[in-house]
Amino acid sequence: MNLSAKTEYACLAMLELAQQFEVGEPVQVRRITERHGIPAPFLIQILQDLKRARLVTSTRGACGGYRLHRPPKEITLADVLDAVENNTEPTDCAAVHSPLAPVLMEVCQEIAASRQARLEGITLENLVEQACTTSGPMWYI
Repeated sequence: MNLSAKTEYACLAMLELAQQFEVGEPVQVRRITERHGIPAPFLIQILQDLKRARLVTSTRGACGGYRLHRPPKEITLADVLDAVENNTEPTDCAAVHSPLAPVLMEVCQEIAASRQARLEGITLENLVEQACTTSGPMWYI
């Protein structure tokens, strides 16, 4: 599965907000851009998409920033991808006159349904927990 830069940045931003959710304070855009190397103007556009999808809320001011709208255990990867991707699965076939086209469309629809079900089963909380266990301690010599 290939993620566009926009989708990858949205996921990284949401994971950063998920890590900071328990703190209860908004996370500044600058922190996300510095920590994850996301261009600030692009991140602001992405955060606006996430806000329209009601996945994040924003706070203005010097101590402002963004927070998750719901707890990380209630937000799935499917929610994030739906908010930033404009992908729609094909509903018809270009080779409409081919007797084999319906079989191909059926397989594509099954794959899309399987992908969606998997994404709906992965929460931000799952990913943050996984990141914490896989990063482990760093040893310096």
